[in-house]
Amino acid sequence: MLDHETNELLTRVGPNTPCGNLLRRYWHPVGYSSELSEAGQTRRVRILGEDLVLARTSGGDVLLVQERCPHRGASLLYGFVEGQNIRCAYHGWLYNAAGECIERPFESAKASRVCKKMIESYATHECGGLIFAYMGPAEHKPAFPNWDILVRNDGVRHFEVQEDLACNWFQVQENAVDVTHTFYTHSKYFEHLGMSDESGFGKPFKRFGFQRFDWGIVKSWEYESAGRGWGNLMVFPNMLRIMTEMHWRVPVDDTTTRIVWVSFTPSADGSSVQTGEPPKIVRQPARTDEGGRYLMDTFMSQDAMAVETQGAILDRSRENLGASDRGIVMFRQMLQEQIATVQQGGRPMANVYGEAPAITDLREWMGGYLPMSCAPDPTFRQSRDFTEIFNDSHIEYEIPANSPVMRG
Repeated sequence: MLDHETNELLTRVGPNTPCGNLLRRYWHPVGYSSELSEAGQTRRVRILGEDLVLARTSGGDVLLVQERCPHRGASLLYGFVEGQNIRCAYHGWLYNAAGECIERPFESAKASRVCKKMIESYATHECGGLIFAYMGPAEHKPAFPNWDILVRNDGVRHFEVQEDLACNWFQVQENAVDVTHTFYTHSKYFEHLGMSDESGFGKPFKRFGFQRFDWGIVKSWEYESAGRGWGNLMVFPNMLRIMTEMHWRVPVDDTTTRIVWVSFTPSADGSSVQTGEPPKIVRQPARTDEGGRYLMDTFMSQDAMAVETQGAILDRSRENLGASDRGIVMFRQMLQEQIATVQQGGRPMANVYGEAPAITDLREWMGGYLPMSCAPDPTFRQSRDFTEIFNDSHIEYEIPANSPVMRG
């Protein structure tokens, strides 16, 4: 359990909050490139409690600026994109990518020459059909990691879109480091509904464990008849990486979370696939019925039930943790440590500092028996065994022989 003060520390994401300051030190997806396919297009974005506008410039870049013009508060969503700048449609004040006001048409020549930062503006980067933003201090901006699932060309990528979750980002990300919920929340609920479940999560469950690694937390498991496995990575601070998918849990504000979900289908022989088309955006089915009851017939509906019914912001002072929550405790400690690192002027973990790598591929941390909520990757061959992945810091728990999960 957490006291109220610590719970507030880990959940609040707005400007100048400790956790918000940490999250702003990472690249977050804020839009799809296909939604800004032409110069001059604009789109509203809300992230980390800030209302912003994306705009495609004539040079093909993407501006990300605060929505409200500081002159009289009109929305820059309706602004004119001129070259690499954006002009307010109310009185024509013109802003560049640095947030400086470089022209005020109805003011004196002297006033118009004044060039200072007047609006918040943030760095952007496009990769794999997604637009990312970095909202932290410029002097601490990390390189973009070039995640393999975004830069690979030996397959086809698409995006799965669902309605925003009506809860805090932290309870959504805690679910990413919960290895045991898959048995009941997913496999047993499909069975309860009389549906087929090919995931493998419902096999007799023998043990599970957690260990930190450079990018976050790697989970381990063993099923009675299937052997050990490891992977399903909690990538710090707000990602989940499984074999052919990567999910970002983007904090829209304190009580809203957006899932940005990239799915990749590799070609069977690993050959290059060049379609020339932007990745498709596939909308997931509704998670609830007309009465608001969760349908529980998809992974998304099942997970939404688990995290949204905890409340908009879970009161962790009232919870009762057990051995299966060891990964969650590990994540909470990690988050507190990294908040303190930023407060002390340091660099947080799971970032790339210096030159951007050509590719960041985390599949080397996946192997053994892999129950799947996504399709496997036939091009991947694990070269490391269990003992090369885990060390003395690996925290493992064996499920008692009389547990119902041992019977599957």
